[in-house]
Amino acid sequence: MEKKVCPIFLAHSGNEPLREHLELVAKRASSCAKLFGAEKEAFLAGLIHDIGKYSNLFLRRLENKEKGLDHWSPGAYITLTKCRWNAFAAALAIQGHHIGLQHGFPGSLKKELSLEYLANNHPLNLRLTEKDPHLLLERFSADGFTFPQEPESSLYDRFSTPVAGMLDIRMLYSCLVDADFIETEAHFQRDAAGNRSYRKPGLELQPEKALKILLENMYKIRQDSKAETTVNSIRDDLFKTCLEAGTQSPGIFTLTAPTGAGKTLSMLAFALKHACTHKNHFKRIIFVIPYLTIIEQTANIYREMFSPLFGSQYVLEHHSLAGTREKNSQDELENDEQRKLLSEN
Repeated sequence: MEKKVCPIFLAHSGNEPLREHLELVAKRASSCAKLFGAEKEAFLAGLIHDIGKYSNLFLRRLENKEKGLDHWSPGAYITLTKCRWNAFAAALAIQGHHIGLQHGFPGSLKKELSLEYLANNHPLNLRLTEKDPHLLLERFSADGFTFPQEPESSLYDRFSTPVAGMLDIRMLYSCLVDADFIETEAHFQRDAAGNRSYRKPGLELQPEKALKILLENMYKIRQDSKAETTVNSIRDDLFKTCLEAGTQSPGIFTLTAPTGAGKTLSMLAFALKHACTHKNHFKRIIFVIPYLTIIEQTANIYREMFSPLFGSQYVLEHHSLAGTREKNSQDELENDEQRKLLSEN
């Protein structure tokens, strides 16, 4: 009797084993989500996101013999049915990792993700790579995997406000999509030796060094200032108050001060001091500003201050006009390309 040979399932063209891809995406997604306490759910999302590729139909797709296939819904359905509310955000992230986040109404999602339902009523007129979840799990297990431990709870809290739930789901979704894209990119950009080639990550914050530069800069500003003594006194008081506030526990803080009081540097002082105080909690400082002119002005101030030590990529400027100015050198072109890559992540 002839022994049946089990096919090697692939994640992409270029013969990347599906097992390798799932492991790498799961680890990267989990690492990204660790900062906000969702590493278990992100790991689950990464490990299950492409389980629908354990399919003979998908292998034919890689050979350009099939098209119009949906490989993401099976993973979302399996996640939702096995973990229910404890991985609701993961199920939505898996469902949307190629088509964008969907509505995800809690009351109807299980029906909408039912593989039997989608086989006959697919909203995008696609065919499922496999409609038998048990077969997919068997192949997943045969490839050396066990289904991940169910998270104690989902990042998504169904009893919280809708806006909070939406933001939480987007955070997990971003972790999965970034991990999937970066690992796929690294697979296709292998070096001459066949090793995966990764894009350069963003620079580390290094808040202690940055704060030292800011304090030195402030000293020079005060030495050169021609403003009235009273004005400088008010500015100094605001700056010192922001530094002191940076030593407090994480939370929501507000700063109200008039134009010319020195908010641009004072709020940076707070953020850097806060990052120094809570090193294990914060990796980035993000400024969200309503007007492009103020965004550009603020970014230029910070870039000019930090570039001598950290380089031009330390400040990532990301808005609708970022990168639109004419590039006059190869360095400017390369910096803009790096800015675009960093903005994706």
